[in-house]
Amino acid sequence: MDTATRRTFLKRSASLGLATIGGSYLRIGHAADNHIYVTSSGGSFLENVRKHMAEPFEKQSGVKVTLVPGTNPAHALKILSSRGTPPYDVAAFGGMDIYRLIRAKKLVQVDEKSVPSLADVPDKFKADWDGCGSMYDYSSVGIAYRPDKIQGGVKSWKEFVERTAAGEFGKQVFFNNLSSNVRGAEVLSMFGKIYGSGYGDIQASIATLEKMKPHIFKFFTAFNDPVVLLTSGEGAIGPGWDGRTFIAEDSTKGMVKWVNPAEGAVSSGPVMGVVKGGKEDLAKAFMNYALGAEAQKAFCEAMLYGAVNRKVQYSEKLKDRLPGIDSVQLVDTELLIKNMSALLDLWNKRIAT
Repeated sequence: MDTATRRTFLKRSASLGLATIGGSYLRIGHAADNHIYVTSSGGSFLENVRKHMAEPFEKQSGVKVTLVPGTNPAHALKILSSRGTPPYDVAAFGGMDIYRLIRAKKLVQVDEKSVPSLADVPDKFKADWDGCGSMYDYSSVGIAYRPDKIQGGVKSWKEFVERTAAGEFGKQVFFNNLSSNVRGAEVLSMFGKIYGSGYGDIQASIATLEKMKPHIFKFFTAFNDPVVLLTSGEGAIGPGWDGRTFIAEDSTKGMVKWVNPAEGAVSSGPVMGVVKGGKEDLAKAFMNYALGAEAQKAFCEAMLYGAVNRKVQYSEKLKDRLPGIDSVQLVDTELLIKNMSALLDLWNKRIAT
């Protein structure tokens, strides 16, 4: 950007109450009364939030919505460290970081009176957030595999574990790396439920993975790794995401498949809440629209994610693919946080070495 263009851009940004510093967005005061700031991740997620949530809401309400891209921890830190007017009006990101905001009392209470669409969202998507928010989509980790290498596939987590431990898949199994925040803790929690006393049984979780470890060739560190490993031929089977695998399945004419295990897919997703001290009424109106059936259907069809609004009727393309609301397994966020330190310690001693 040349100097003149950059100067013009900064002037316009300031007039909107928005400044850019080091590639980030900072609100200057309250800006226009009908302007809210909403956090987001980047890429196709942000573009689909813009297309299916922000822009329709703008047209309906006349409220300007600025989506601010960034990582979950960075967004949370800015809210936690803010004094006076917060940097954002709507916090929309991962549950563990939302939980930090709730503990710090940075989010306001929402209910069906202030956000009517919450009435159509099952309690399981709201239970962890102390009345301060709701998940607004869910993606699910099941078992992704190559049907040309795994004849007949697998039908359950238990079958996947025991056939891996027996060496039936050779050394072509991949698994989530715990320290990379790619849902490793959630999948291990499912092992604790199947082979131990419940989601919190980390000893059973690690003992199960130890039996599988000799046949795991890679502990992956990125969300798209399962699809890359399968389509490249390096991997044959392992935990993977529903939507990403469906996209790969369609684009490769069935080279990869995804299974919703009999015990249930391990699901989670971003959470939306209203930041205390911001434009709370406008933020609640945006949240209400985002959780409504129209926005939920459009956004989730585009992303191949599950919708949290019970009224959504999926297209023929998705209705028999996505795990249903009642079948998905959500691991308690507080339990994950409580167990993470001990789980990492066991991982480092018995899996990482």
